[in-house]
Amino acid sequence: MDEEAPGFLDGPVAFVLSGGGSMGAVQVGMLQALYSREITPDLLVTTSVGALNGAFVASRAQTVDTADELAGIWSRLRTRDVFPLRPVTALLALLGRRNHVTSLRGLRELVRKWVEFASLEGARVPLSTIATDLLTGEETRLSTGPAESAVVASAAIPGVFPPVEHGGRVFIDGGVTNNTPISQAIELGARTVCVLPSGYACSLDERPGSAVAMAAHAHAFAR
Repeated sequence: MDEEAPGFLDGPVAFVLSGGGSMGAVQVGMLQALYSREITPDLLVTTSVGALNGAFVASRAQTVDTADELAGIWSRLRTRDVFPLRPVTALLALLGRRNHVTSLRGLRELVRKWVEFASLEGARVPLSTIATDLLTGEETRLSTGPAESAVVASAAIPGVFPPVEHGGRVFIDGGVTNNTPISQAIELGARTVCVLPSGYACSLDERPGSAVAMAAHAHAFAR
């Protein structure tokens, strides 16, 4: 990793992208501001929606153009792109025959479109995602293996999405155990940590319009 950072920053520099559901869109503006000042990461440490944003920028040059491209994607993103709700699946969940109300199809399609490397080791910038081991409750840093399963596992909101297998273990959303993984960045050797929070969905103009939206909103409060 590059030990030199712009200006007053000591390298290595880590960008920590937190979770927060749809509030993850605010991280785009933070990336634009950092890149415009020529502050770029030597490593990315991410959780939940931050894993999606982090995987996108880890696929591309660390420039304002990349952040602008991500802004355009967020502006076009619709709820059904992420939560492709099928009534049968939701009904089975209510009857206790499923552990989730919607599939991972939407998330997986987003990752396939956004991410340009097959394994985490192939990222342009070293990328780690945080997920939670479903069986042990352990906070786990994923830095190797298939990028798709690692990113999706980090964003798999429990009860909304099914758990995700990665490396022979089963994971759910990393925000359950560490929504802002500063400690992980420090363990990886970062001397400067730029935290990109997604805030809290504490104030809405209107009530969530679906069961999935309500569950995701409540999950954000729990963080």
